[in-house]
Amino acid sequence: MSTPTDISASKIAKVNDLHKQFITILKKGAMMAFEIGKILRDIYNRLDGYDSWPQWCKDNLDFDLKTASRYIRIYDNFKDNPKLLTGQSILDALNFISTPEKEKTHVEYGNSDKQYEFPWEYAFEKPPLSKASLKNYRFEIPNNHDVYLIRRGFNAPIKIVDLLTPDPEENLKTAYQGMLENVQTALEMYFQEVERIEALQEKVRGAKS
Repeated sequence: MSTPTDISASKIAKVNDLHKQFITILKKGAMMAFEIGKILRDIYNRLDGYDSWPQWCKDNLDFDLKTASRYIRIYDNFKDNPKLLTGQSILDALNFISTPEKEKTHVEYGNSDKQYEFPWEYAFEKPPLSKASLKNYRFEIPNNHDVYLIRRGFNAPIKIVDLLTPDPEENLKTAYQGMLENVQTALEMYFQEVERIEALQEKVRGAKS
């Protein structure tokens, strides 16, 4: 294939110049996303929890909830050392914190005949039911019998047990809810010890290295 001879040097120079400008903009992307996430995090914290957040985003932002979540995630992960974002693109930042390629705002639970949704990425916004000192684990029982473990850094919840309990009669719902809370409390207290042991193991590994 012959090379065209009528392509001017100025066109080639313009392409290369625009490319350099584009790369410069990309390398500012992560820091810009961090600043947006910082503001959104403050707004989120002022709202009444997750239930108010989607509607606020819909009413006030020119982008969707998923994009807002990405901005907040970048801020949350780099707020202790934002200098790491210098010269990085948004994609670099998201890859660094292992954001899944096809990010989900909600994860569906259950089987094919009945589905349940829980905004798992916001699970760590609320404290454990038991007030246990848990940094990396949360539990949800979205359908009154399936118990899901949510671990920080994982891409989706893990079903750990089916309580095999039927839906309660109307006059037993209060007692039933108390039973579920007892299950969740017991799991949280157990995983508080798991976290303590994990921290000790990490110290041991650090001492050996």
